[in-house]
Amino acid sequence: MKIGILGGTLDPVHNGHIEIALAAMETLKLERVLLLPAGDPPHKKRRTDKRMRMRMAQIAAEGHPGLVASDIEIRRMGTTYTVDTLTLLSVEQPDVEWVYIVGADTLNKLDSWKEFPRVARLCTFAAAERPGCDRSLTELRAGAIAECYHTHVDILPISGPKISSTQVRKRVAEGSPIDDLVPAGVAEYIRHNGLYLCDYSEAQILEMLKAHLTYRRFTHTLGVAATAQRLAPACGVDPLRARLAGLLHDCAKSLPLEEMRALVTAHMPDLDQEELNTRAILHAPAGMIVAHDAFGVRDKRILSAIRKHTVGDGEMSPMDALIYVSDFVEPGREDFPGLDRARKAAEEDIWQAMHICAELTAKNLREHGQNIHPRTLSLLEHY
Repeated sequence: MKIGILGGTLDPVHNGHIEIALAAMETLKLERVLLLPAGDPPHKKRRTDKRMRMRMAQIAAEGHPGLVASDIEIRRMGTTYTVDTLTLLSVEQPDVEWVYIVGADTLNKLDSWKEFPRVARLCTFAAAERPGCDRSLTELRAGAIAECYHTHVDILPISGPKISSTQVRKRVAEGSPIDDLVPAGVAEYIRHNGLYLCDYSEAQILEMLKAHLTYRRFTHTLGVAATAQRLAPACGVDPLRARLAGLLHDCAKSLPLEEMRALVTAHMPDLDQEELNTRAILHAPAGMIVAHDAFGVRDKRILSAIRKHTVGDGEMSPMDALIYVSDFVEPGREDFPGLDRARKAAEEDIWQAMHICAELTAKNLREHGQNIHPRTLSLLEHY
């Protein structure tokens, strides 16, 4: 009996993986193919939780007889190596001929795998051509591997669609659709769990913020994130993207003033002098840069909301308005005249609430003899 293995981080599993697995099963007459998410691979440090990657593999396998998601690697503690996996599988099922399915480009680094001579004794290989690959070079490399390590390498006459997990993650981060790249159930799982919105999980983001923000600012941040997430559906905004914007809206708040100035001067030519000289509002444009560069946020709507959460603008998107208001009305905000009115409006109409928040801000500035930022005036004029 021959069983195929399609391994890797599968972060996430995509349509290319599935098409190659199904084609290999048919071409090589495999009994089945294991979709095998790596546990803690030695070569990749930043990855999605292995249990989530396993669940996506399970979802992707549904409806495809012969495809089975295997948790053999994610159950193991510590770094996972293919040689250990194959050893265990061979002990458990000694009568099986294992066929490890790789991309043709992987042939160039196959013999760098840990204890590769032993790996080559435990399985044969099937290499799926990549779009644009030179078949003659693939055949040459496959022949060299087979001869040197006394194994067998099939070259599958398929390449699958030109999709990569990196491409999927990039699209999600940008807020672009991925329905043509991953199975429908996987796309929904990614959306429901807020995966790939930036380079870090929420747990990691919270640890990073906690290390740099004061306790009071961190508590405020949690309040803004929760408020934005709760109000988001009524605004037509993705709740988990709203939550991320809320978590990162003050991510630059603790930076020294000169460091914020250097950041925004280098990256934002449209910054005005008042913003540059006012710490209370400079952290917003600085935060947009930190969110992009340090946290890997690529969704322009999230970045814009961070940028505009202090003074607003004459052009506000629903996400912009949501974060502007959530920052103002979050439950931990100390009470002041008009706050209850803003909070009540936030539950009914985000645009009305935004106008009230801007009015209250302008009133407070006037009472303290301070200038109202032109962008706040523009917000009041247009909304």
